[in-house]
Amino acid sequence: MKRFTKTKQDGPTRRAAVTIKDVARKAGVAVGTVSRVVNNRPDVNEELRALVLRTAEELNYRPNARARSLARNSSTLLSFILSNRDFLHPFHSHVLQGVQEFCEEAGYFVMYTRFRYASELKPADIALPPVLQIHGMTDCVVLAGVNYENFTQALEARDIPYILLANNFVSSKPRPPWDQVRFDDAAGAAEATRYLIQLGHKHIWYIGDVALPWYRTRYSAYAREMEKANLKARAQTLALSDDRFVNGLKSVQALLDQKAPVTAIFAGTDDVAFGAWEALRQRGLEVPRDVSLIGFDDQQGALRVPSLTSVRVDTSEVGRQLAKMAIAKIAARDKAIPEVLLATKLMKRETCRPVLEMRSARGRTLPEGV
Repeated sequence: MKRFTKTKQDGPTRRAAVTIKDVARKAGVAVGTVSRVVNNRPDVNEELRALVLRTAEELNYRPNARARSLARNSSTLLSFILSNRDFLHPFHSHVLQGVQEFCEEAGYFVMYTRFRYASELKPADIALPPVLQIHGMTDCVVLAGVNYENFTQALEARDIPYILLANNFVSSKPRPPWDQVRFDDAAGAAEATRYLIQLGHKHIWYIGDVALPWYRTRYSAYAREMEKANLKARAQTLALSDDRFVNGLKSVQALLDQKAPVTAIFAGTDDVAFGAWEALRQRGLEVPRDVSLIGFDDQQGALRVPSLTSVRVDTSEVGRQLAKMAIAKIAARDKAIPEVLLATKLMKRETCRPVLEMRSARGRTLPEGV
């Protein structure tokens, strides 16, 4: 798929890249002088160096570092950019591990970069990470973390190929199903909800901030399954904290303070589930004796006792598929690569049990249908 810049006069036209000759012509110097400046050679007058650098910036010239590296027989380079997230979370570290494993087998290098940017910035105002500022340094970009459409638009405007982990992409409109990998969190959320219904639960709460697309997708799937079972969807969908654990804690505290009937909780992520678990413990309620609990992501496995029932995302396979698609994108840069959708799996562990009797959070027996 070719990317074009539209003009009113001529219609869609391919934007010509600024060359070293353009810089030399505007600066009034020889091409060799520009080349020595770009390669940081010491044999250049400092005033002349400043002139060339200023001219290159004005023209938005990015030296083709990959051409130089290919001349040295360097391997192809992918950039893994983790946007607006901390690296310490196991989800992203496992995704990166999958990317590295696949690239190592295929003979590609991976460069990891953290990047933070504001969602309200105009695409042209985003200062790209240094690895993307030099033209051709990266053959393809793998975007993980939380990304917004202004960043993808900035990459497209600069003709930088990318592959997106789409589950955490925030956009004003749906993305076309190409050049992206995602896991089927809607199917996973539906499976988790059906499991709780099969165990006899009717007072099932969903917790997750639906202002964020991944929580919203999981809530929608939960609500559909509750409707199919003729059950009332009950949810705390307003974030009470930006910290996921604290949001789970405060959300459950709030619904218990309201004396809401609850026998099961489906949390939008494991972090939220652990916060909910702590709130139940503080009120003297046990999981799963009093309340069954399911999380999403399953990034800690069966480390706790009892261990959390959770929807498992194979994050290493997510990373491998991202790398595989990025390599395919390099080979066919102007073509769209069809989306890859990965299945999830409900890991049934110790935090769920059949309903013995309908109880409120305070232990009072409730009649059916309340």
